Amino acid sequence: MNQHQSRSFWKGKGFYLALTLVVAGAAMASFLAINSMMNKLQTESTTPQLDGEETTSWDTAQKPVDTKEENVPVTPAPSSAPQSTAASQPPASPVPSESTVPVEQPAPQTPSYVSPMSGKALQAFSGDELVYNETLKDWRTHNGLDIAGGENTGIHAPMNATVQKVTADDPRWGGVVELSDGSVTVRLCGLKELRVKEGDTVEQGKTIAQLAEVPCESALAGHLHVECEKDGKLVDPASYFG
Repeated sequence: MNQHQSRSFWKGKGFYLALTLVVAGAAMASFLAINSMMNKLQTESTTPQLDGEETTSWDTAQKPVDTKEENVPVTPAPSSAPQSTAASQPPASPVPSESTVPVEQPAPQTPSYVSPMSGKALQAFSGDELVYNETLKDWRTHNGLDIAGGENTGIHAPMNATVQKVTADDPRWGGVVELSDGSVTVRLCGLKELRVKEGDTVEQGKTIAQLAEVPCESALAGHLHVECEKDGKLVDPASYFG
């Protein structure tokens, strides 16, 4: 091969052949370097660690979850033994002091009433019903209870009360005494010889007058006319005196 041909060769195929050899050499060098490093790492992983030697990161892998641990402290379970009798009993309720003990209040006393005079009923309370008045010869309501009795019969206070009004001689009702206990007002008509005056306090059963006559009911036999008023309304005296 002359010089001209040799120069043409290197400029042609020779250049590529040289490039191939360079690449192959570089690849071989890289392979040998990697292989050498792997061998070194394998050797270090199988070598026992000496005291004081630093542990590498891949040597500190965590243990599996199901790895059994030794000498783990155990918290004792609550004792199932029965407690003493004193401890098992509930605490005694404190004894209430005198200030907290409920005091039983006496039941309110319903005022009692007695008939102001003994005798049978001549004419009852009519309420809204009209009845014929023999004396006045007309029809009207009878607002009280007529109790039969003879003249001069003693008339008694039917309850503990205060005298509200006293009339000695009313043209229609004769002598009248009006008593009240704060709940019921009782009006007694057809009296004489009155023994009380307005403002007096009388005890139940005390004699306050004597029986005389009721002018507007004079056609009837001798009697005491009694009226009762509660909360501003006339009520049947029989509900109090029977």
